[in-house]
Amino acid sequence: MATTNKILIQDGDTVIELTGADKEAFIADRDARIETQRLLEAKEAERKEARESAIKKLAEIAGLTKEELASIL
Repeated sequence: MATTNKILIQDGDTVIELTGADKEAFIADRDARIETQRLLEAKEAERKEARESAIKKLAEIAGLTKEELASIL
C-alpha cells in the first residue's frame, strides 16, 4: 500500500502544502543536505582515527606515556 507524505511549510500564520516541482525540489535539497552531513561526519571520524593512530605510533616510537603525550599535544 503506497502512502504519500505531505510536506507543509509555514510562513508566519500561513501554512502551504508543497506539491509538484516545489515538493520534488524540497525533497532533493533535503536528501542532499542529509548526504552532505553524513559525508562530513564520516570525514571527521576518519580524521580522528588517523590522529589517534599517529599519536599511538609516536608514543611507541618515542617511548612516551599518555601523560607525556598529553603534555606536548
